[in-house]
Amino acid sequence: MPNALPPGTYAPNFTLNSTPDQTITLEEFQGRPVILAFYPADWSPVCGDQLALYNQVYSEFEKYDAVLLGISVDGTWCHQAFTEARNLHFPLLADFEPKGEVARSYGVYREAEGISERALFVINADGIIIWSYVSPIGVNPGADGILKALEQMDHHQTTGGLTIPVSDRDHTIGSANAPVTLVEYGDYECPYCGLAHPVVKKLLREMGDQIFFAFRNFPLTEVHPHAETAARAAEIAADYDQFWPVHHALLDNQKSLDNGSIVQYAREAGIDPIDFAVHLNNGEKAERVAEDFMSGIRSGVNGTPTFFINGARYDGLHNYLPMKAAIESAIND
Repeated sequence: MPNALPPGTYAPNFTLNSTPDQTITLEEFQGRPVILAFYPADWSPVCGDQLALYNQVYSEFEKYDAVLLGISVDGTWCHQAFTEARNLHFPLLADFEPKGEVARSYGVYREAEGISERALFVINADGIIIWSYVSPIGVNPGADGILKALEQMDHHQTTGGLTIPVSDRDHTIGSANAPVTLVEYGDYECPYCGLAHPVVKKLLREMGDQIFFAFRNFPLTEVHPHAETAARAAEIAADYDQFWPVHHALLDNQKSLDNGSIVQYAREAGIDPIDFAVHLNNGEKAERVAEDFMSGIRSGVNGTPTFFINGARYDGLHNYLPMKAAIESAIND
């Protein structure tokens, strides 16, 4: 296994092509934090999800004046097509020839496969690595580690697990005195959230008095164009005390999330459709949805659905029996 350069090491300089006729040199960012995101290949599902997430939270990196550079062994033309298809706001660098030379210098090249590890490095303004992490090749590492490293550089502290406890601000089912608090970060257009929805309903139906459930928004807008509007719709419905009926309708009808359909779900929940449509079309609740999203990022959410059981992220299968077993284990702890 490659050995990633540890914190405290000076980051090796490099010059790589960002386009067929343009290069980027690490030293040109001296005086600014730099995030290096090594990944195996463009177009793979995990890499696509990882880079889409970084694209969505890039403004958070910019708050620390940080530069994000994606690096893989793909060529510049492949990078260019991928960047245009995903509308990425940061450069992808081609560690193409000599193949994997930069990945080797950082200790994250996989010789057998001819690709880099899925590895992250945060480099401070003096060119010193302050944090590095190698994720399992098939696991999206998310952005929470990057943000924690940037925050510590800026003298802020964060905690692991669920960073914001459930409160009156949240949409909840059950008693706050239940032995288990189950939090879901979800995306109304995500098919995996749709599959998990009946599992959650069954858990609440059969273990209701033992679970305090909260749902938070994590719309992946780079890949799900209707997700933010749907999330705003659920939040608007909450102002009419109809969050849960609209929540269920959105997850039960994921292929029909256009504005007209969403307004119809509100009508079926007893909300005046004209009044609701005005709020929806005005872009209301965008800030609330963004707050949920960033709380998820800082808690280590890297995709949807992500569940937390008593504050600890649950990384098991989203099927009934595994989730029930994890909840029962938390009850017995």
